[in-house]
Amino acid sequence: MSRSVSVLALVAIACGTTPSPSSSAARPSAPISPIFVEAGFLEVPPRTVTLKGAPVSIEATGRLFYNLQPALEDPADKPIFILSNGFAAEVVRAFGTGPFTVADGGAVVANMAPYTAFANLVYLEPRQSGYSYDVITSRAPGAADCAPAIFNEYVDAADYLLAALAFLDAHPQLQGPVYWVGESYAGVRLTWLLAYLRGRWDLAPYGDPTLAAKIAGTTRATSLMAGQIFLEGWLAGGAHTTAITAACTDPVILAGISASVGTTCSDACACATANDRSLYNYAYTLEHETARETQASEAHMDPASAAMLLGVPLTSIPLLASAERSQGFRCSPPDDTLPPEDALVAALGPLPGGQAYYVNYSPLYPGKETGTPEDDWRTVNLEGLAFVDNLREVPTFLTAGARDLVVPPRSLAPALEAILGASQVDASSSSRLGVIYPDGAEHFVDLFAYPSAGHMVEMIEPTELSGDVETWVEAL
Repeated sequence: MSRSVSVLALVAIACGTTPSPSSSAARPSAPISPIFVEAGFLEVPPRTVTLKGAPVSIEATGRLFYNLQPALEDPADKPIFILSNGFAAEVVRAFGTGPFTVADGGAVVANMAPYTAFANLVYLEPRQSGYSYDVITSRAPGAADCAPAIFNEYVDAADYLLAALAFLDAHPQLQGPVYWVGESYAGVRLTWLLAYLRGRWDLAPYGDPTLAAKIAGTTRATSLMAGQIFLEGWLAGGAHTTAITAACTDPVILAGISASVGTTCSDACACATANDRSLYNYAYTLEHETARETQASEAHMDPASAAMLLGVPLTSIPLLASAERSQGFRCSPPDDTLPPEDALVAALGPLPGGQAYYVNYSPLYPGKETGTPEDDWRTVNLEGLAFVDNLREVPTFLTAGARDLVVPPRSLAPALEAILGASQVDASSSSRLGVIYPDGAEHFVDLFAYPSAGHMVEMIEPTELSGDVETWVEAL
């Protein structure tokens, strides 16, 4: 289909019109079910896992919210993109990927370069993030249900993968290859998720018999590891923390921010703060960046706007309204950065105190933890080693938003050098990064540059990113 997708086609999909099913000639033994726009919850079961050698009992059922936006043509055979931000899927859904997008100012408008032109989109919210919530029916939830032993990077990735596999099991009519798309902290989630899929449990201090059995029993004919797409992802663990700090004095970054603010800067991060610029995009004022993020939240909390983004009215989504929602709980309630959810309450019914329909972060978000965090992703290098191991086996797409000071693209090579040694990393080109493995094999990955973008590439350069992703997928 041409990239100039008509507004009528976009509106038809977003309103829940059934796309024409593909021909059943290739699969004569079973009828193909129609593929609709849909939204709902995927349940992640209670289970016992092992974290750093200690057993952990997860007693709550996780209800993880998903939203399927089918490809505009032949969805049965199109690639399946499973997307999230670090916490909710708020930004990747609100900006530049789906049939509708949130314009500067907050209006929800048709997206002229949606990924649905070439892929099925499954926006999946992690545990207790976005519309997701937890449920315990046998007792009242307590502090142990919100502990860092449950809300940490390893369990987060496992929960997400269990939900994704449940979605794929429930949608056998979608037979395309699976690509995992993650922005920011979601780089951590996808790194561990792919390590689990690859059977590299030895890379993580984590064991999960329920998930291991699910992976072993999957019967999907198509690849679950077709590719990983990182939008300014956190990829190298504690070494990335150190390298990000050092990137604030990188000469290339300093030249860029100095030109933007009109003064000579010696520390890009300090200079951005002093000049009221956002670390997410140093060309944006902090006020404007905050407004854009708030607009994404508002679009999910206003029933009319949410219906356009999700493609279905909120009142039609099972398990979302107050009758079921009031039985659930959240460990991190909404703070004053979120708009009031009066409109959601009016549409879906009142909730008990401490509960909320929509929160754009989770107990994994720094500062929202309910106990001392198990933040290996910021302090040790286990994730970096897993990323390098995955890199050799899983096709990888990396963005390079030039104005990003949160996870500057120029921080990745130094982070990997700190983990592997400088001789094992080839950073001689600004457009690709190479890793040299112990057996002498070298693997290169392209860096797709977006000079006007910061952390949220899909918000600033959506058409360019969409085109690059489509071309990259078609070339595999």
